[in-house]
Amino acid sequence: MRDTTTMTEEQKALVRSTRRLDLRRILGGLFVLYGVITTIVGIVHWNTDPEKTGGIHINLWVGLSMLVGGLLFFLWDRLNPVPAEDIIGQAEAEEHQKAAGEGRELA
Repeated sequence: MRDTTTMTEEQKALVRSTRRLDLRRILGGLFVLYGVITTIVGIVHWNTDPEKTGGIHINLWVGLSMLVGGLLFFLWDRLNPVPAEDIIGQAEAEEHQKAAGEGRELA
């Protein structure tokens, strides 16, 4: 495991930006946003939902489910972040591959 004290500032910035743009955070944010909107619609239109869906307050239940799903994405990202060594190793591999494609060798 790579020690964060031995990483350069550039590597630390790469790890922070990669983790910030993790797909789990993006999907979690979208699920939470749409869940809040759908839940509000379910509360505001309380009487019209059951008429259209056979007695189920579908907007409320789907909204709450989306909120839970989004929060689970955030929890997953928090409990199991992408390891720094994977991020740095991938960046180094891409740099070597780019250099090889340009016909030069990296040390």
